[in-house]
Amino acid sequence: MSGNNSTLDAGMSGNDSTFAGATLPEAMADMADIASRLATLETNSNIFFMMINAILVYLMQAGFSLLECGSVRSKNASSVLLKNYIDTMFCGIAYWIFGYALAFGGNPNAFCGTRFWAGETMDSGDYMKWFYQFSFASTTATIVSGAIAERCRLEAYMVYSFVVSAFIYPIQSHWGWHPAGWLFKGDGEVGFQDFAGSGVVHLCGGAISIVAAAVIGPRLGRFKAKERAEPVTHHSAALISLGCFILFVGFFSFNGSSQQAISGVVDGLVASNAVRNTAISGSFATATGLLVAKTVSHIRTRGHGRWSLFTTVNCGLSGLVAICGVCDRAPDWGAACIGIIAGLSYFFWSWLMCISAVDSGD
Repeated sequence: MSGNNSTLDAGMSGNDSTFAGATLPEAMADMADIASRLATLETNSNIFFMMINAILVYLMQAGFSLLECGSVRSKNASSVLLKNYIDTMFCGIAYWIFGYALAFGGNPNAFCGTRFWAGETMDSGDYMKWFYQFSFASTTATIVSGAIAERCRLEAYMVYSFVVSAFIYPIQSHWGWHPAGWLFKGDGEVGFQDFAGSGVVHLCGGAISIVAAAVIGPRLGRFKAKERAEPVTHHSAALISLGCFILFVGFFSFNGSSQQAISGVVDGLVASNAVRNTAISGSFATATGLLVAKTVSHIRTRGHGRWSLFTTVNCGLSGLVAICGVCDRAPDWGAACIGIIAGLSYFFWSWLMCISAVDSGD
């Protein structure tokens, strides 16, 4: 042991003497090299953070596919899955050619960006941002597939997927998320705030869904009597449950990564609060849906009510969507209240779609 210690001491002494003998320019060069390496590490850490989370957000496509597939009749399962696959592939083409340029392209104005068409002149530093925003655009496009399940021609759906991914979502995301967007800037003092896309992503997809469902019309036999919807056959509870779990995972990344950095002083705290609030809101919305659905069923059947998996799952997803806009700053009690309100709002909107004879896919 004493021999090893003497060798170590000698080595340390040698290193100290070498450092002490360095000239000032050499020491400054070493410091500059260290600073450069730290800056590179910081940049790569942020890129890796965004990459992993963008991949998990993209996994939401699988969640939507399973949820929708389990929610329709078995004869239409293949059609639903194909539409979800078309969503993401057509989105990749459309977002590369037009979408990213309109949303975050160079030389922006208050309405849209004007450069980076098909990636032209895009700096390599924007590649990760392109992929990250593509995963969000793909999520927006696929929301509509469930609302018009079992009754939309594939050719029409291809056109929809391309148009939404190329023009509709990119332009309004520029308004709300780009510093040059008119909505983001507001009146100069108060601007639009939407941390993870309650409005930019989910309201956009939801509004398109309602319009599409109203224009296309309900499935045959869905409304045989006025203000009374015939129940839809959900052919696989397992697919619905698995799809919901995957969507929960996706929403944790969706909301937690919207800071789009992890190396800053507060980045980790913001991301932590976002995922915590997402879990709280989703949980309270799920519990609200479970209990309200059971209570309503109990009253309707005079004491023979049943628990509803489908309603419970959709109420939980409502809570995840509702918290997106403020998940970074809401207190935990606020997230709980948002979840409860979101769960209740699911019943209101389902009732409104029913009395309006709009088949929203539920």
